[in-house]
Amino acid sequence: MKTESISLTLLVTAGLAVGASPASAQRWQVDLAGNSVKYDTAPNDTTRRIASASVAPLIEWNRRSVYATLSGAFAAFEASDWTSQGHGDLSWLFVPDRSLRLVRGEMVGSADGSVHSSGYRTAGTRGELRLHIAGTSTGFWVGATAGTGWTSSSSGVTTAVGPTAGVWGRRRSWTATAVWTPFRLSGAWFQQTEGRVTTSLGPVDATAYAGWRGAPDRISWGGGTISFWVARQAAVVLSGGSYASDLLQALPRGRYLSAGLRLSRDRPSLWAGSTARPLYTRAAGEAELRFSVAGASRVDLVADWTGWQPVSLERMPDGQWAVRVSLTSGVHRFNLVVDGGRWIVPAGVTAVDDGFGGHTGLLVVP
Repeated sequence: MKTESISLTLLVTAGLAVGASPASAQRWQVDLAGNSVKYDTAPNDTTRRIASASVAPLIEWNRRSVYATLSGAFAAFEASDWTSQGHGDLSWLFVPDRSLRLVRGEMVGSADGSVHSSGYRTAGTRGELRLHIAGTSTGFWVGATAGTGWTSSSSGVTTAVGPTAGVWGRRRSWTATAVWTPFRLSGAWFQQTEGRVTTSLGPVDATAYAGWRGAPDRISWGGGTISFWVARQAAVVLSGGSYASDLLQALPRGRYLSAGLRLSRDRPSLWAGSTARPLYTRAAGEAELRFSVAGASRVDLVADWTGWQPVSLERMPDGQWAVRVSLTSGVHRFNLVVDGGRWIVPAGVTAVDDGFGGHTGLLVVP
């Protein structure tokens, strides 16, 4: 990626973050932070920590069956050094065969790049094709992935290919994912596993992650982030840990501490991944929605397409609650009402802030 392209990515991201007009399931945020970073460039590296100040805008779309993010970061270090980075993700979730109710296909692509004040530049791309088997609260996928990397100090493009597999689960406010991505790079196979757990408890969002890469370099990493939402559109964010080296872009591993302020259009939902999008089936122009609600004797649905008036769900022989609805393509919001009182977002459904101190669920219809 050229330097101009990275700068343009940052400018476009910042412009969208500040000036984006409200749209269904669209969110922006900007992080302003102070950071301390130590790069591990060699065994027993004694390089001191480097302090920096950073600004990092992000914009996220979730429209129909497409999920996308565009983000950037600019960090100013000591001694007038600086670095800028850009990153984009795009995911398309589709139904390969409507007779297979739990099967979903997904195409994922990403691109990123960086430039340092010294003139060193990097770029990378990644593509994946996944086949998901997904229920309302758990699922797994298998697929294949390929990536490329380039640096201004190299004479060509580095490539990596391999299979991928993952599992995810969600229970109440907790979500978890585990991903296995072995890859072949420069004639050698690398085994790599990563995991992530997220939760939302009152005004606090928390994420913990860990990873391991096998021979020939054998490294591990991990860390976490805690966000304290002091207002609907503002949070104090504390994070720290370590991250892996990027073999495709020849970027070293490192350790970091960060504290800052997050300004956001809305509090983000903590995703287990794109597979956490609620599943549905179409029949004669209708969609059948099914939910598991333990211990309920009556369940109603309230939604933007019902004018937030309750619609009764039918209890099925397997214990699930079901209703048929006719929906237009797009992103819809809904809740379940349990026994005429408690409003909930069912397990396996992405929850977002409803603006009144609670949460509402998202239903994405292609």
